[in-house]
Amino acid sequence: MASAKKLIGFLCATGLGLWSPEATAGTWSDVDALRFRLEQNGVRVTQGNCKRGLQGAYDSRRNYLIVCKAHRTPGQVWNTLAHEAAHRMQDCAGGPISRPEHMQTMFNTLKRYSPQDISSLRAYPRQQHRIEIEARYTAKLPPNQVMQLFDRYCGSSRRA
Repeated sequence: MASAKKLIGFLCATGLGLWSPEATAGTWSDVDALRFRLEQNGVRVTQGNCKRGLQGAYDSRRNYLIVCKAHRTPGQVWNTLAHEAAHRMQDCAGGPISRPEHMQTMFNTLKRYSPQDISSLRAYPRQQHRIEIEARYTAKLPPNQVMQLFDRYCGSSRRA
C-alpha cells in the first residue's frame, strides 16, 4: 500500500476522494467502524450536548472525543467523527498527515465543494489552519479511505 501521505497527495492531485456530500456520507455502519477503531486506539468516544455552533471536539490530553447531539443523520455524525479522527491521526503521526505542497489543493478543493468549511476557519488562530484544513478535507473522503488513513497512522495496536 502506498504511504498515507502519497494517498492524500494522489487524491489532491487527481481531485478524487472528494465527492458530493451524498456520495461520501457515512452510514451508521461506517460510524460504528470508525468509532471502534478510535476506541481500540484508546480514545473515549461519547455523544453529548455542546455549546451552540460546536459540532464535536477531540482532546488529545485526555484521549476524549465528543460528537455533539445536534446531528440528525449518519452523514452528519460521520463528518464530525471523521474530522475529529483526523486530529487523532495527526496526534499519532506527531504532526500533519499531508505534505505542505498539497495544502493549497486541499484548500481550493474545499473552497469549491464545501465553502462553509473554509469560512469556518476564521474561528481558529492562523497557526491552526493547516491542521483544520487537513481534518476538513479528510472528513470529506469516502469512509474506506478515512479508515485506511486511520489504520496507517493509528492502527489498533498503536497507542499514542
